[in-house]
Amino acid sequence: MICKIGEKVRSLRLQHKMTQEQLADRLGVSYQSVSRWENGVTYPDIEFLPAIAKHFSVSLDYLLGQHDAEKQKQILSIICRIPHMTDTDEDDLIDLIRMCRREQDNGEFFEDICCALRYSPLHRNTAVLDELRKSKEAFFEACTDASIRSRALGYYACLEEESHIGALLDRYASVQTTARDYLLKERYLFRDEFELFETARQRYFHKQITYLINGDISLWRDSSKPMDAQHSLFENNSKLALLHSLCQETPTDEHPITCGNAPDVFAEQRIYIGMRQACVYAYLGDKEKAYAVLEDVITLMENIMALPDGEKLYCASPALDVLTVSVKNEENSGKLGRGKSLWYTLENGKSEMCAEIFPKDQLECLAIAEYARWGWLSNLRKENRFVKLIQRLKDVL
Repeated sequence: MICKIGEKVRSLRLQHKMTQEQLADRLGVSYQSVSRWENGVTYPDIEFLPAIAKHFSVSLDYLLGQHDAEKQKQILSIICRIPHMTDTDEDDLIDLIRMCRREQDNGEFFEDICCALRYSPLHRNTAVLDELRKSKEAFFEACTDASIRSRALGYYACLEEESHIGALLDRYASVQTTARDYLLKERYLFRDEFELFETARQRYFHKQITYLINGDISLWRDSSKPMDAQHSLFENNSKLALLHSLCQETPTDEHPITCGNAPDVFAEQRIYIGMRQACVYAYLGDKEKAYAVLEDVITLMENIMALPDGEKLYCASPALDVLTVSVKNEENSGKLGRGKSLWYTLENGKSEMCAEIFPKDQLECLAIAEYARWGWLSNLRKENRFVKLIQRLKDVL
């Protein structure tokens, strides 16, 4: 049993972000002694064991590795009782959480407690949550297993009080992915807070659809092979069909991208799909379709640039009927110049950008064949009709 002491000392030291020298100084020994303990060369003298245990807030049993299996079995048996605990068991549950925080290695019990607590009447008990919040800090410091961290965060997000949920997600859930919105969606569903659930669900769904519509741009090649053009045409048509179906709109020859509607939450996606579609039609020799797409896209950008700061954009889809984004004026001092950005309002009152629209970026793509794929427009660039469209785009800068 005692052979585990060195392993335990090393694990505890690392969890507390201490060097061997710092621990040695705290205990009044040389750092070589600590090194020998951790490498299993020697063991700490018995007189140091209480000091080590006290310093790391663990029991001597834990440090000596005695009864580990029995204690784990005991703790897990109590955790299994959590769903049946009531208000009269509050103190027992708090004692369990504290014991797990002292005894656990790498936060192994935190996930199990959070999972079980969701099914207990105590899952909104303030004292229990206060204690669990302390264990949460220790857990995320110690646990390095991504799958365990992810599951535990999902369970804990269901339990945390509203006043703390924003800070929790700011710290542990990435805003570059759908993780934050997914966790909120599951949290509010669990808590029967259906209005908040619907907002989080729609924001999550919007991001999923946006990711799908943005798709794999590798299908839009840098070469000018006919097969590449056909691949791009199929991809763009598929994305537009999905977008139009979602928004319950019907494209026309005059408005193949916007369907004649005002700017909506998918404005950025419409612009980029339209730009690629115009290139494909130009390469395939269908000038009328290429010009119709360009006209629709440029009109959309003109309308977006005319929107005042703070204007709200919506979506016609019944699946996204409460989703709104706010328009914000942007001024990029570098290459991009003047533009607009679209922002969600998060549950903590903060904002999260979901789209950026800078006409100068589109102008350079249309007017300059910097990449081979934009070269598909070369047979239009000298035509007066194309020059007029480019001038309209310049006028909004």
